[in-house]
Amino acid sequence: MLRIFISLFLSTVLYSGYSQGLPITEGVAAHSDKDSITVYYFMAEDCKICQYYTPTMRDLYDAYNSPDMGFVGLFPNHFSSPDNIDVFKEKYAIPFTLKKEFFLTKTKLFDVTVTPEVVVYNETTEEILYKGRIDNSYYKLGRRRQVITSHELRDVLDDIKSGIEVDVASAPPIGCFISFRK
Repeated sequence: MLRIFISLFLSTVLYSGYSQGLPITEGVAAHSDKDSITVYYFMAEDCKICQYYTPTMRDLYDAYNSPDMGFVGLFPNHFSSPDNIDVFKEKYAIPFTLKKEFFLTKTKLFDVTVTPEVVVYNETTEEILYKGRIDNSYYKLGRRRQVITSHELRDVLDDIKSGIEVDVASAPPIGCFISFRK
C-alpha cells in the first residue's frame, strides 16, 4: 500500500512539472511589472463540447499567450489518465500544457463543476477575473447556435491585453458535469 501511495505521489509530482522546479502556473511569468495571468481550461477528453472548443482554445492561445499570460488545461474527472490526456493533446493539437487534476485542488478552489469551464486567474493578486463559458456557442446541452453572438473569454483577454479592468460578467458554462467519484 505504501508503495502504491509513493508511486502515485511521485507520478503526480513528475507529471505536474514540479520535477523541473516549475510552479503550477507553468508558462506564466513569475515576476513581472505586470500581473501574472493564467487561463485555466477545465476539460474532459470524452466531452464532445470540449472537443468542439479545441480550435477556439488554440486560436486564443495563439493570440494571447505571452510571458505574462499562460494557458493550462486541467482534467479533473476521476477517469482521466495522463495517457488519455496525451492522446487528446496530440489528436486536437493543443499547444499548451494539459494536466490531470489528481487532487482537484484548482477544481475545488474555483468551484468548477462543468467541462469546459474557464477560469481566468490573476496569480499576482490571487483573484478570479472571470469564471464561466468560453462563448455562447451552446445555449443548452446538445444545442449549438448557428451564429455565436457573445465571446466572453475573448473579451476578457482583450481587456487584460489592453490594460483595462475586466468588465465581462461571468456566464454559466454549458457542458459535461465533472465526475468527482473515485
